[in-house]
Amino acid sequence: MKRRFARRQRTSLAVVAGCMLAACLAVFAPAVAQDKTTRVPLANPDFESTKPGMHGNPEGWFAIQHAGDLSYTFKLDTTDPHGGARSVRIDNVGPEPFGAIYQQVPAVAHRGRTLRLAAWLRTVDARGSATGGGGVLLLQAMQGGAPLAWNHMKDTPVKGSTPWTRHAIELQVPANAEAIELGAMLHGPGTLWLDDVELVVLN
Repeated sequence: MKRRFARRQRTSLAVVAGCMLAACLAVFAPAVAQDKTTRVPLANPDFESTKPGMHGNPEGWFAIQHAGDLSYTFKLDTTDPHGGARSVRIDNVGPEPFGAIYQQVPAVAHRGRTLRLAAWLRTVDARGSATGGGGVLLLQAMQGGAPLAWNHMKDTPVKGSTPWTRHAIELQVPANAEAIELGAMLHGPGTLWLDDVELVVLN
């Protein structure tokens, strides 16, 4: 009699535990599903390639600056990278207000979705200029060579001298976007390092 009762008690506890687990899974499963992201393939996102890119830039990347005298240089740097053997270093060497390094990916598959750009930044004496507050990530949707929507960390630029820190920004892609540009920008005096870049689709 006692054995039957003990067996029934164990069975009841197992049923209760199973129901509780199922209830927990039912509550948390939608949240887990919503957190799923899809990584967008990028060219040389960790700057480990030593193959020369266009105009001497790191492979897969393009460098630009505000029109005028040479004011920004873009070089692979093996001194204190965040990960691997290299990062990219942006130095201000002249009067122009900003210089940026970026790459492009097609926007068609991401129209109407939200993208998140995450990367590691480090700075020395980043002081900003009339166009921005220091070192920033850039993420923008393009059409015909002009930006439709953008996020340049306007409210949270990296200033002064900072250690490697992961930063992330998001952008909803307009329905008529043709390309996505992503990278980093230095406004004014100082030095900015960029490493381990990642772009994901959030929805």
